[in-house]
Amino acid sequence: MPPRWTADWLKLGWRIGLLLPFVGTAFWVMTGWIDQRVLSQTHSTTAQLQAQGQYQVQLSFNLTIVSIDAEINRQTQLTEVSIRTVGSSLEEMEFKFPVTEFVAVERAIAQELGLLPNDITKLIRYRIDE
Repeated sequence: MPPRWTADWLKLGWRIGLLLPFVGTAFWVMTGWIDQRVLSQTHSTTAQLQAQGQYQVQLSFNLTIVSIDAEINRQTQLTEVSIRTVGSSLEEMEFKFPVTEFVAVERAIAQELGLLPNDITKLIRYRIDE
């Protein structure tokens, strides 16, 4: 016959075993109720975010232009320009200009980059799509 303390522990184990699912279910129901109450509350914001307007930032880079590729599309009357650079994390720039004449393209690029048109003429390569 087992000692008396073993029988007492077994009775206590059965009671805990029966009580544990009840406690777990009660805990689950209560946390669900609390979550529903907290998450269903509406919070009014006192500070309004303003996303109106545009801000302009002036950037200046010290970089070296390696090549300028211009693709002239005569049908759409647009010129797509790709400028490759070295000496900065900015490796490539792309522009679209509504001109198709060589001089006008070079003038537009020079104006955009703040360079002389003669400097652009030395670096530019054209591709014409009819």
